Amino acid sequence: VTGVSKGVAYLHSRTPPVIHGDLHPGNILLDETSNPFLCDFGLSRIRHEVTRTRSMRQEGGRVRFLAPELSLSLDAQFRTTSASDVFSLAMTLLNIWGGEIPFADIRSEWQVVSQVAKGVRPSRPAGTLLTPHDDSKLWKLIEEMWAKNPDKRPSSGNVFLRLERVFKLEQG
Repeated sequence: VTGVSKGVAYLHSRTPPVIHGDLHPGNILLDETSNPFLCDFGLSRIRHEVTRTRSMRQEGGRVRFLAPELSLSLDAQFRTTSASDVFSLAMTLLNIWGGEIPFADIRSEWQVVSQVAKGVRPSRPAGTLLTPHDDSKLWKLIEEMWAKNPDKRPSSGNVFLRLERVFKLEQG
């Protein structure tokens, strides 16, 4: 989990920042020692380059992991940003924690888009990933990461540092 976050933070720290744009579990590979590697940069871009979206933005992206500002882009004014990557990272963390895709109980992609646009977010997974106390810290971070307003989301660097603290406390 921290390795994926570290990779996203690294991309966003470049000059100019590199935005992945299609972050979800299917674009994370693991080596023989379970080290994660981000892949499929088909939607990635350098931040200063303008990339416009139309309709539901499914150019290889996964709707259930897309930020609300990207999933309903009928006016073609929205583009991938570091904040949209952070939202996707939150959904990816939730998927890893709960073991199922976000909104697994909803079959229609359009219904998922509608729910996310309304500010509805998936429920907290029933299982325990770490300890109850650390799970609460992780859940609070995920809630911040999927804020409807992109400006309210923490930076990927902040996410990495906080995840590292939570997981180091668990291991130590």
